[in-house]
Amino acid sequence: MSLATARKGWIGVGLQTGFQVPAVISDYVYLTNNTLHGVTEQMKVSQAMGLRDSIFSTISGKQFSEGDQELLVDKQLAGYFLVGAMGSVAAAGQGSGVFQHTITRNNSNTPQYLTIVEDRVVDRQYYPDVAVDQLDFEVATDLAHIKAKLIGNFPITTTSGTLTTTSGNILSFKNSQFAFGATVAAAQAAANLKPHDFKVSIKNNAEAVFAHGQATPRSVNFKDFEVTGEMVLYFENTTDRDSFYNQTKQAASLQLTGQGIGGGFSEFLKVNFYQLSMATFDLETGLSNFYAEKVQFTAEYDNVNAKTIDMVLQNTKTLYI
Repeated sequence: MSLATARKGWIGVGLQTGFQVPAVISDYVYLTNNTLHGVTEQMKVSQAMGLRDSIFSTISGKQFSEGDQELLVDKQLAGYFLVGAMGSVAAAGQGSGVFQHTITRNNSNTPQYLTIVEDRVVDRQYYPDVAVDQLDFEVATDLAHIKAKLIGNFPITTTSGTLTTTSGNILSFKNSQFAFGATVAAAQAAANLKPHDFKVSIKNNAEAVFAHGQATPRSVNFKDFEVTGEMVLYFENTTDRDSFYNQTKQAASLQLTGQGIGGGFSEFLKVNFYQLSMATFDLETGLSNFYAEKVQFTAEYDNVNAKTIDMVLQNTKTLYI
């Protein structure tokens, strides 16, 4: 049998309408890393058998899937994992074949499940009921990328799925800007603070829930919702220092604006924070380096807007689900 590199592998994704309601694969996603796999836990039979052997035999136990999938921030394909992490999406046509997808946090403990088909050249696996446990969105001075930590139902072997090319422009640091403001709208209109490293983590604390009668999960559910992040930017004024000292609450927005997509519209992704507080403020430098501030922040619930975070993705895709 010949060997194959991981570059020849691929995945297909679709968003489900409910648990154990597998979705039709909507798009094929290009990955930079993939560790999604099936897990069968082993239960050890170790009772006294008149032998010195500690393990007499084993039987299979819980069966589920877990792993990470990493991808570059594509104007279209990244949306599946953003929706999976947040839970709800609503599309609105802008004209000229352009659509805005507003992605919000669903307050339900039931995730927005994904169906994933994974081709590894040697095999092809079908994963239903996959939840985004954690999503890390990061942009330094290179390409923006996403890492999705996943947990879901046990895979089965399939022959379905054919890799097809889908358009997708990759967003990078040159497309990105970040600013604070009294409101999200003010933050979006404010001058770019020009961070050179930015990361936001969305945690759903997902858990595969097991019960009597089956080895596979009876459900996969979300628990606590958390949003944290960090950024590094050059230390050019004392604004952020004073915000940390005074624990000033601010709105903020990370915006990545890409290419034109017709009708005078451009593709973009906006990650909006309705109330941020700074958890830490440190200055990091070597004697021969520029002073840089490293800020860790926490996204808090804003009572006025009744939300912590949302995202707006503009592209030419009609619907995600």
